[in-house]
Amino acid sequence: MKKRMRKAGILLVVFVAAIFVSSLFMNNGVDDQIIDLGDPTLPRISFQKEGRTVNALAGYVNEMDVTAMRDTITPLEANGTLQIQIEEFGNKITGVEYKVYSLNGEETYLEGKQKDISDETILLDLKKGLPDEVSEAVLEVILSMEEEQAHFYTRITRPDELSLKECLDFAQDFHAKTLEKNSQEELKNYLETSAEGDNTTYQTVTIHSDADHVTWGNLSPQVVEEPEWSIKESNSVYTSLLAQYQVTCAGDTGEIETYDVREFFRIRYVQGEIYLLDYNRKMEQIFDANQKVLDQNGILLGIASSDILYETNSSGNIVSFVRNGNLWTYNVKQNELAQVFSFSNIEGNDARSRCDQHNIRIISVEKNGSTAFAVYGYMNRGAHEGEVGVDIYYYDIEKNVVQEKAFIPSTKSFAIAEEELGKMVYYNQDQNLSYILAGGKFYKIDLTKDEQTVLAKNLEEGQYTVSADGHLIAYQTSGTINTAQEIKVLNLKTDEENAVAAKSGEAIRPLGFIGSDFVYGYLRQGDVGHTAAGGELFPMYELEIRNSENEVMKTYSADKIYISDVFIEENMMTLNRVVKSGETYTVTSQDYISSNEEKKTKSITLEAFSTDLKEKQMRLTYEKGISDTVPKILRPKQVVGKKPITITLNDKSKSEKYYVYGMGELVAIYDKAAYAIQRAEQISGVVISSEQAYVWEKGNRDLVYDTETAPFGNGEGKTSLQTCEEVMAAYNAKKVDLTGCSLEQVLYIINKGLPVIAMTDANHAILLTGYSMTDITYIDPDTASQNTVSIEQMSAMIAGSGNTFIGYMK
Repeated sequence: MKKRMRKAGILLVVFVAAIFVSSLFMNNGVDDQIIDLGDPTLPRISFQKEGRTVNALAGYVNEMDVTAMRDTITPLEANGTLQIQIEEFGNKITGVEYKVYSLNGEETYLEGKQKDISDETILLDLKKGLPDEVSEAVLEVILSMEEEQAHFYTRITRPDELSLKECLDFAQDFHAKTLEKNSQEELKNYLETSAEGDNTTYQTVTIHSDADHVTWGNLSPQVVEEPEWSIKESNSVYTSLLAQYQVTCAGDTGEIETYDVREFFRIRYVQGEIYLLDYNRKMEQIFDANQKVLDQNGILLGIASSDILYETNSSGNIVSFVRNGNLWTYNVKQNELAQVFSFSNIEGNDARSRCDQHNIRIISVEKNGSTAFAVYGYMNRGAHEGEVGVDIYYYDIEKNVVQEKAFIPSTKSFAIAEEELGKMVYYNQDQNLSYILAGGKFYKIDLTKDEQTVLAKNLEEGQYTVSADGHLIAYQTSGTINTAQEIKVLNLKTDEENAVAAKSGEAIRPLGFIGSDFVYGYLRQGDVGHTAAGGELFPMYELEIRNSENEVMKTYSADKIYISDVFIEENMMTLNRVVKSGETYTVTSQDYISSNEEKKTKSITLEAFSTDLKEKQMRLTYEKGISDTVPKILRPKQVVGKKPITITLNDKSKSEKYYVYGMGELVAIYDKAAYAIQRAEQISGVVISSEQAYVWEKGNRDLVYDTETAPFGNGEGKTSLQTCEEVMAAYNAKKVDLTGCSLEQVLYIINKGLPVIAMTDANHAILLTGYSMTDITYIDPDTASQNTVSIEQMSAMIAGSGNTFIGYMK
C-alpha cells in the first residue's frame, strides 16, 4: 500500500507541468488534477528450458487464487530443478520465496527461500514439490522489493515422457519457415488444407489453410523482436505452444504497418516422428492514428477480427471503438480522433505495457459522444499496476478528459475476471451510479456519496440474466430458482423498474434478453421430475416474451412438451425441450424463436472489404461517407478529482464451473460439463473444473483401455441405475452429468480408470467399463453380464435416452 501511495504521488509530481499547460486549454471550472499512467514498474520472470527462454510471466501485487492461475505449464529438469530468469527493470530484488500448491490450492507441498539472489538467474530445487502421486502442481514465485512484492504463477510437472525439446524445435522451425516462401512444399507435409480453411483472409490462418496463406502471401512480414514462447499444455500425448510477437508489413499504400501475432501449435511426437495436430495464427493490425486511418467510406481498421466492439451516439456522428486493447473515439463533424485509453506506451517497446491480458467494454455512448467504459483484466501500468479487476472510467468528450470512477479488484486470472465481473458492470453518468453483479450479490453504488446498497443477494446461476449491452438486468426477488414468485426487471440506464409475477400457485424463472425483449418461463411444482441420469428437473411449461414497455409480445407452449432450458444468441433463441414418461424426462427435438424486435438501422456499421495485397480487412463504414482527410489526434489526459472508489466485493460463490481452454487461452466458461466438452471438441481443447481437475482433453487417451470392473447384478429392490451408482460410490469420485456428450467423448473418462453410466432408456442403466478402437465393453446389472458390442451398436443403444451419461471425476 505504501508503494501504491508513493507511485501516485510520483505521478502527480512528474506531471505537475502538464497540469499547468492543460489549464490553458481546458474548460474553465475544471479543478481536477491531471495524471499519467506512467511506465510499468514491476519486474518479470521467465524460465530456461532446453536452452530457450519460455513462459514470461507478469507479476501480481496481491496473492491470487491458485485455482485460477493455469495460463502456462513449466516442466522441471530431470533432477527436479528449475532455472528462473529475472528481469528487474530497475527494481532492487531483496528476496526470493517460492511455494508449491496442489492444483485446488488446498495443500502446500513445498515452500522455501532462495539464499543466493545476487544473480538475475536463479536455480530452484523443487524435487520435493511434486509428491509421487501428483503429476501437476502450481508454483508461486514471490519477489520482494524495497516496498512491495510481486507474485508469479505457473503450473509445474515432471519431464517424464514429455517431448518438449522436440516439439519446441519443430514449432520454432515451422515458424521460421512460414517466413520463407521457398518452404511451402515442406510445410504442405504438415498442413491439412481443406474447405475448412478461409483462404480469403490473413487474419486467421489454420492448419486447414493453403500453404500460400500460411507463408503470409505477399505481405513479406519482418519480425520486430524474437517471439515469446509459452508452454500451454504438456503431457505424454501432445504439447501445446504459443508464440507471441509483432511483425511489420508494407500496406496497400506502402506505409509500414505493425501487427500483433499469436501463433499456436498443438504437436505430437511419437517414436521420432512429429505430427502437427493443430495450427492457428491470428494477426491484428495495430491501429496507428499517425497513419492513414480514414477514407471516403469510413475508418480503416485493416486486417482485424470481425468481432470488433463499437458503439455510436444517437445521431451517428461519433463512434467509440476498441482496437488492440485500446479505446478510440472519432468525431466526424470535428474530424477529431481521440485515443481515450491505452496501456501501450507510445513507443510500444516495453513488453510489459503490451501485455494482452485485459480488454475493454464500452458501457454507453451519450448523445454528445461522452463514453462510459470498463477496463477489465490485468492492469499493465498506472495506480493499479499488477492488479486484476474492473476499472470503470468516464470520458468527457467536451473537456477531453478521462476520469476513473471506481475499481473492483479480483484475485482471479484475466479471463475469469472478465467472465465473472466484466459481464455485469454498468455506469450511469447522469446519476453517478455504478451497478455491479458479483458473488451472488447485485450492488448499486452511489459514487457521489460513497454508499453501497445491496439490491439482491444470494443470487445463483439461473436466478438472474443480463442483456447483451449490460443496461438491463432481471432477477428473482425471493425464493430459489424453482420457487420464486416474482422477477424484477431493472433498466440501469434510466433507473426504471418493472415487476413480473408468477401465476397463482406457480413459479417464474428469468431466461434472457433478445435485444431489449425479456424472456422468462413459468413452472408448476407438480411438473417436477428427474432426468434419465437421475438428476432433479424442474421444467417450464410456458414461456413469455415482454418488450421494453412491459407488454407481452409472445407466448410459447406445446402440448405435453416442456422446456428444460434455452440458449439465446443475438436475435435467435433455441429451446431445449423434454417429454415426460412417469416421473422421468427425456430429451426431444429442439425448437426456435426469433426476435420480433425491429433492428435499428445504424448509420455506422462494421463491414469487410478486400484488396489484392492484404485481402480481407475491416472498416467502420459510414452510411453517407466521410471526408478522406487526416484527422486531428487527441490524447485525453486522466484526471483525478477526489480519490476513486475501490470496491471490495465479498465473493464466496463456490458454484461448480467448467473452463474450456484452447488455442493458448481461456475460451469459455460453462456451468454444465457436457456443454464445455462439446465446445472443447470444436477447438481441440481441454476442460478444467473449478478446482483445476482435468474433466476432458481432446485426443489425450489410450486407444485401448479396460477398467477391469467385475460383472455385478441388481441388488434386492434396486433399479439398474441405483445399482450402477452404488458400484461407482466405491471410487470416491464426484458425479458429473454428461448428457448430450457423444460416446467418443466419454471414452476419455473411462481412460481415467472411471467407468461411465449410460442410459439406454429412462429406466435402464448400464456401466461402460472399457473400449478398443472398434468396440465397447459394458456391464448390464439386469442380467449381471459383461458384454461387448461395436461402437456403432452402442451409439444406437443410447440414442433413445438422448445420450444420457453419468461420469465421475477425481
